[in-house]
Amino acid sequence: MKKRIMLFALMLSMVLSVCGCGNNEEDSEQHSEQNREELSLFDELKGNRFVFASGAGAWGTELLIGEDGSFKGQYHDSDMGSTGAGYPNGTRYFSEFTGQFSEPEKVNEYTYKVTINTIEYTNEVGSEEILDEILYSYSEAYGLFGAEEILIYLPGAPIAELPEDYVIWAKGSAYIEEGTTDLPFYGLYNVTEMCGFSSYNIKESLESRVAFTEELALEIENSIQNDPLTQLQYNEKTNQLYEMWDSDLNAIWSDLKVVLDADSFDKLLKEQREWIAQKEAEVKKAGADYEGGSMQPMVMNQKAAELTKTRVYELLEYLE
Repeated sequence: MKKRIMLFALMLSMVLSVCGCGNNEEDSEQHSEQNREELSLFDELKGNRFVFASGAGAWGTELLIGEDGSFKGQYHDSDMGSTGAGYPNGTRYFSEFTGQFSEPEKVNEYTYKVTINTIEYTNEVGSEEILDEILYSYSEAYGLFGAEEILIYLPGAPIAELPEDYVIWAKGSAYIEEGTTDLPFYGLYNVTEMCGFSSYNIKESLESRVAFTEELALEIENSIQNDPLTQLQYNEKTNQLYEMWDSDLNAIWSDLKVVLDADSFDKLLKEQREWIAQKEAEVKKAGADYEGGSMQPMVMNQKAAELTKTRVYELLEYLE
């Protein structure tokens, strides 16, 4: 069972990292002229993660766009074979950046044009430092540098009418069903460098992940209730439940750190620390009556899984 769960989780993670979960025909309907009047283009893009990456995920640039046209993200690449004195664990090319797009200019019913007004890097481009025996080489963000013009494609754009180079990148980094004729997600295209970003809705992808965990958790819970198990097996299965929900919680938390503004995240961080302390106290209390007994791990795991599952759904509500 444990191997099966890990395999499913890995497969799900790979799909969610590149797939625009929930982007369907309803997305295309968003782009009517009526909705365009009610929402700015940047309003629509908010809540989506844009990804420019190799199919294998060895390197990539990710960015989020705010409702005011600001953006933030990071670029990463690794070469574990590039070692030297002080960095036996290889080299990592990395950057964190923020910037501002210009006001969108409509090109046609499914395409808008912007330029990068500003882009700033947390670390000076070209600088290096060694951390944890890895050489960090701070670089420009692949996919954004050299951009003179960036095209924004809306879901529903006819794929046959998009630049071939964009389509190649999009199909290489995102799942598009065979025979699909319309773009199923928002896209960004760096015209000068011919680099294409696909996208997915962060909240919808996390909701899909949680729904998948619900299915796996139900299997384990049914086994706990109905199968003739040893106490060791009860302990192991309840621990699997907790680890699954804890993994989802960590995934949501990682996205909240980049989606929320600094003030909102600081407030939530304080709340989360209080929740962790309360959870640990309740788990300890649940196991107190079984102190030193073989059932103690099972009882504590069940309480931890229950509380963490509840917190997962609470944190999802912080995502727009």
